[in-house]
Amino acid sequence: MEGFIQMKKYVIILAAGEGNRMGAESAKQFLLLGGKPILVHTIDNFLKHPHHHFEIIIVLKKSHMKIWHMLCEEYDYLNNLKIVFGGKERFHSVKNAIDTIPDEECIIGVHDGVRPFVSSEVINTVFTEAIIHGAIVPAIAMIPTIRMTDGNNNQSKNRNDFKVIQTPQVFRSEIIRAAYQTAYLPFFFDDATLVEYCGYKIELAEGNEENIKITLPIDYITAKALHSTKLKHDISY
Repeated sequence: MEGFIQMKKYVIILAAGEGNRMGAESAKQFLLLGGKPILVHTIDNFLKHPHHHFEIIIVLKKSHMKIWHMLCEEYDYLNNLKIVFGGKERFHSVKNAIDTIPDEECIIGVHDGVRPFVSSEVINTVFTEAIIHGAIVPAIAMIPTIRMTDGNNNQSKNRNDFKVIQTPQVFRSEIIRAAYQTAYLPFFFDDATLVEYCGYKIELAEGNEENIKITLPIDYITAKALHSTKLKHDISY
């Protein structure tokens, strides 16, 4: 166990999306939140973590490099981060990043660039527990009432039997490397889906409710409210 604790920790931050569902002129990861781009908020959660040092890999589209260079001029510490170009699907983007990691034994996490509110407690938990369990993802309770539909019929389901999955999803390197040798299939929606498909067990950790993925305009409105609330909370201490 002691050897595992000394292993390097990598986090792949996915920021290669166009954000078409947001309907904004700029890709959603570059939209401002309190005067700072969403992606920079997300990066800061890992760079400034009080208990862990992370090697950070940012996955971007080639067409976004001009924007990235502008960000690096404003936030010079971003210049030290490794950049990898995204692929056709999320699967290919993650694989591109994993293929650049030189360490054979390490801990690798994958996080959405548009989840700027993941808590330091959740980050600590998933990266620590991954050492023990090998594959762990944060999850929260399903709040809405849900029904399952096949297009023609629908059926009520017990929401207590379901969880909402978040990121970062974290794995020991030998597990996620082996999984990404698999040929891409359309139902690999996230890393946990792929790893589970390859026969590994996924453990769940408690996520945080604020760790939303900013995808739709309503999410951006929610994010602004969360950021404002966080600022008021920080000032009160």
